[in-house]
Amino acid sequence: MKILFINQFYPPDMAPTGQVLHDLARALVHAGHSAEVVASQRSYDGGRRYPATETIDGVRIRRVPACGFGRRSFAGKLADYASFYCAVAGILCLLKPRPDIILSLTTPPYAGILGKAVAALRGCRHAHWIMDLYPDVMAAHGMLATNSWLYRALAYLTRKQLSGSSLVLTLGPDMEEKVRHYVNRSTTEAPTMKWIPLWGDPSLVPWPAGTRNPLRSERGWGDDDVVFMYSGNMGLGHRFGEFLAAAAQCRHESGIRWVFAGGGKRCPEIASFRNCNPDVNLELLDYVARNQLRAHLCSGDVHLASLDPAWQGTMVSSKIQGIFAVGRPVIFVGDRRNSLANWINESGGGWVVAPDNIDALVTAVHEATSWAERERRSHAARAYAEQRFDPAGNTQQIIDAILNAGT
Repeated sequence: MKILFINQFYPPDMAPTGQVLHDLARALVHAGHSAEVVASQRSYDGGRRYPATETIDGVRIRRVPACGFGRRSFAGKLADYASFYCAVAGILCLLKPRPDIILSLTTPPYAGILGKAVAALRGCRHAHWIMDLYPDVMAAHGMLATNSWLYRALAYLTRKQLSGSSLVLTLGPDMEEKVRHYVNRSTTEAPTMKWIPLWGDPSLVPWPAGTRNPLRSERGWGDDDVVFMYSGNMGLGHRFGEFLAAAAQCRHESGIRWVFAGGGKRCPEIASFRNCNPDVNLELLDYVARNQLRAHLCSGDVHLASLDPAWQGTMVSSKIQGIFAVGRPVIFVGDRRNSLANWINESGGGWVVAPDNIDALVTAVHEATSWAERERRSHAARAYAEQRFDPAGNTQQIIDAILNAGT
């Protein structure tokens, strides 16, 4: 079978959607199928330009010229999106031989409209792999009101995009529930829907027992320190107020460290809290290089994650996959119906705390200061990662879904 993928970014670019797409496309090639990707020549940050054509691990990549303003401004992103749409529209109509199925991701938004149109023109099937659900994510972001004409127009486009699809893949049960709202309102036959979680990097494994992590030494963290770490994007969809309130309550408890590593729009809030509360043992760190990611994740004793309920189902963070892969427990603040909350509760690999429940969060923090409790939940987390977030197993589930789509 010949499968054509549409996504704005692809390796060697470091955009996460491109990384998981490469895992899938490589697995398809290994299984004897043909996989081709149409992507942009410009990198996620706009700073690099990649070759127009190349083959990586048997996957053929065709990159189209597009603007490269990157993530510096909203207008720049729109220009990047628009130029990519135009370039892809032209090239897809001419690609030979005809693919059996066109699968669109959601970078840029509504790439599936283009995929559907070309599939109709070329007489093949179309499918969707939803990483972010539009326009819901824009409403959660505060960019659109749900009663606005633009929101209604974009919701109509989402219904049109999904209608007639052979397959719609989502990342978790809460996302699938939201997507069904669009699918069920379609006048055409409902597509096959399946949620399959993303997976962790195979290089992310637990740190060897009895071996000191070099990053803990570099950062001056003692063996008796319990490090509560938030690592990654500090975006608008995440909650930090509860963690900062808990840090304030625990300010006089020795051995507890709070670490926020990464960046994003909410990072200044963390910095402001630290400046106003110098007696709280809180550190701000930058992103780490990819070759240090394993040591970095293993350097924390307990990881922190969160999602505001307004964003539930619009995206499903893959943060848990990496944390569980290295065998670390996590404290999650968010709705219990959230996919991450479901996986944490199902695995026993952490704690789930409702938004605004500071007392429950502080209780979880105190439980997590117990080495025995962390060990128990760490083993549960790693076992769950091997079972549910396995790259080979999850990519095979997607391959099976693609091969059976529309049959």
